Amino acid sequence: MEAYTAVISLLQTLDQPYISELFHDHSTEMLDSLRATAECFQNALENTSNEKIKSLEEDIRVVVSEAEDVVEMMISEIIEGKSWTFLKSSKDVLKKMDKTKKQVMEILELTADSLIGASSMSDPMLSDQLEDDIVQGLDGDLEIIDKRLTGPTLDLDIVTISGMGGIGKTTLAKKAYDHLSIRYHFDIFVWVTISQEFRYRNVLLEALHCISKHRVIENTKDYVNMNDSELADLVQKSLKGPRYLFVVDDIWSRDVWDSISQIFPNCNNRSRVLLTTRETEVAMYANTSIPHKMNLLDLDNSWKLLRDKVFGLEHDHPAELEEIGKTIAENVKDFP
Repeated sequence: MEAYTAVISLLQTLDQPYISELFHDHSTEMLDSLRATAECFQNALENTSNEKIKSLEEDIRVVVSEAEDVVEMMISEIIEGKSWTFLKSSKDVLKKMDKTKKQVMEILELTADSLIGASSMSDPMLSDQLEDDIVQGLDGDLEIIDKRLTGPTLDLDIVTISGMGGIGKTTLAKKAYDHLSIRYHFDIFVWVTISQEFRYRNVLLEALHCISKHRVIENTKDYVNMNDSELADLVQKSLKGPRYLFVVDDIWSRDVWDSISQIFPNCNNRSRVLLTTRETEVAMYANTSIPHKMNLLDLDNSWKLLRDKVFGLEHDHPAELEEIGKTIAENVKDFP
């Protein structure tokens, strides 16, 4: 409880309306990093009952309290017009926060499977996942995408999924987006859908709507009165600092990628863009590495998917229908 109280106190300090004005010429990225880490601690303390997480509560309380002390001292010095002498202290506390966050994430990632099945999980973002964990035939694809999204590369990486329409690219991206290990690896989550009727402004507004769920966007005018360039600049600035996952779903052309790629800042913090497209050429254009190509389900998985959709996950099927069911699944599997 003391750890949770300390986290909430730090978040309240960071969310004071005067903070952005005071630190306008100082390290706002540091404050963004502190806020993202504190929110990670808040989620872990609210949504898990893991004993190993409980064993870290004192570490979380100590490092969060130190962080709030440093922020308050920095505020005091800025107000008094003194030179900023707490630079080293701020770097030290950031390192401690990051170390503790890594310990929390490692525990959560190791126990992700058990947590997914826990009936006590209350995170609304994961409700769909609890009901329908992994679509038949996509579990192997999900593991590959998860590893690419959480890989060690510090630079911004573009992870691409390609394949024919209706094969499950969006479903796979959604499963990765909602996967518990991914939820605790990234700080900000953004999902935009492109499709053939591309409207740059709508994409920017959709992105800002997602970002606003994770952090306060300061100093903004009414979006209606902002032009596209101002909106794009706001998206980019809002993504700087925290580690973000930005999903670009169903992109059709290289021109569209050129239009939106400018809004992704490279903060060297393992942020990722996950892109889905039916055009392999577009996937290769966004990232020259080989895209993850979705393939048709094999007969066994096609039959399992059809069976579960018709009879439900927990219901037996009449044995006499299995042969004709597999025939239907075979025909569906081969349908272009």
